[in-house]
Amino acid sequence: MPLFWNGSNELLGFDQPGWFALFLSYPLLIWARFLWRRRGGRVILPHSMWRSDEFRPTHAWLRLCVVLSELSLWVGSAILVFALTGPKINQREEIHLSRGIDIMLVLDQSLSMGARDFPPSNRFDVARDMIRSFLDGRSGDFIGLVTFGSQALLRSPLTSDYAWLQNRLDEIELRELGDDTAIGMGLAMATLHLSDSSASERVILLLTDGDDNAGEIRPEMAGGLASKHGIRIYTIGMGSKEEASIEIDDPNTSSILRGRIVTDFNEEQLRLISRQSGGKYWRASSSETLNLVFQQVDALEKVERRISSRMTSRPIHRALIVFGGLLVTAAYLFRRLVLRGMP
Repeated sequence: MPLFWNGSNELLGFDQPGWFALFLSYPLLIWARFLWRRRGGRVILPHSMWRSDEFRPTHAWLRLCVVLSELSLWVGSAILVFALTGPKINQREEIHLSRGIDIMLVLDQSLSMGARDFPPSNRFDVARDMIRSFLDGRSGDFIGLVTFGSQALLRSPLTSDYAWLQNRLDEIELRELGDDTAIGMGLAMATLHLSDSSASERVILLLTDGDDNAGEIRPEMAGGLASKHGIRIYTIGMGSKEEASIEIDDPNTSSILRGRIVTDFNEEQLRLISRQSGGKYWRASSSETLNLVFQQVDALEKVERRISSRMTSRPIHRALIVFGGLLVTAAYLFRRLVLRGMP
């Protein structure tokens, strides 16, 4: 049976947690080692290493090595005790046994999307934020991205890697594909990439603030083509009917162009596109309205999925034994070879 998507959670577990009790003795051992002045015993001091009246190494590097040796011994022994507990990484995987919905996002990046009637942001940035939130609420679906201006471009094919998709979304800039609005081209490209999908549900989500005025394919033609392939189109018209300020970076002069703009898209056209494909149309004139629209789309496009869970364990004690053993061995060799027997 094909597996379409995995989500996993990793947790640390232990086979023999009782060995943690050994750590209770560490405060006593540390006290006896460093703070108990009446513990007795002999300390072997090679006099060749000291040249002053006090039993302290004269070289700073040697004092540092003594401290590091002591630290290596205690850290290494603690790692070995930790390894005795049998640590392992438990991984729970959720495997989607049935494919979810295939969704193509179609985003307008023409000049007018720079209008700032979604304070404090412009239409384009608000649309991208809503798409990010939409992606965060989905799981098990394959989602792609098409953007358009005077032309249309596939930014991401259908993928379940939403992090990668969001990176492609972040790379988009206004006016990269021209200042005009080729809605039909964007819809046609999205339809092309959904037509061969094996998903039971296929959807196009269009976000635009303009009237189609570029490209060789009219929106009605693209909508009809999507309908023939059983693809639903949800359209969202962004922006108010009032005059709005606009700020655009001019790549030719590296300056910011400011002005006022009035945009009014063909709502009847967008309604027709959605109606003929079995979708819906919304107008969003504020960030709050746009957020509600995305919530409705998210609620409408849900399918029942079959999910299987499985647990796998990966022991990590071997690596800890090697690392802890190396630290203890290094401390021992330093004391024997450099400090010449100093305990």
